[in-house]
Amino acid sequence: MVIVDEESSLKIVRMIGGEEAVKIVRLLLDHPGKTDEEISAETSYDIKDVRRVLHKLNEVGAVSYEVHRDKDTGHRIFKWKVQQEQLIGYSKTLIRKVLERLKARLEYENSNQMYWCGTNGCSKYSFEQAMEQLFRCKMCKKPLTIYDNSKFVENLRKKIAELEAMV
Repeated sequence: MVIVDEESSLKIVRMIGGEEAVKIVRLLLDHPGKTDEEISAETSYDIKDVRRVLHKLNEVGAVSYEVHRDKDTGHRIFKWKVQQEQLIGYSKTLIRKVLERLKARLEYENSNQMYWCGTNGCSKYSFEQAMEQLFRCKMCKKPLTIYDNSKFVENLRKKIAELEAMV
């Protein structure tokens, strides 16, 4: 079984739930089986915020819990732990989504002749879009000329290859 290292786990957790989530997960990595009340006390976060973050992390499988009963009160007690192996699946899902978008963009760039006015910050246009604008930039009104997107296309290909190696 492959386990994501702690640093990678925390980067993924930060994307999911921010710095609060990182602090909570760091605590759970060092001390699995803590209750939400214990986490709240040790992190100084409000119990509602701890529960919100834990449930958000639980939705993506980053943490899980075991339910126990308090012998005196009969209340349910949730003991939380980090599911590092689930973080691998979550990160691969994110990578696949990015890959889909990059491949779609690569297809678009390859199948369209692009036009640009040459002004930084202005958009690039496909032939159809440029024609609709009468070959004038929508933003600065300068004339549009053919844009060589080969460097951009090459960078897209490199990034796609890097990400494909990760999944």
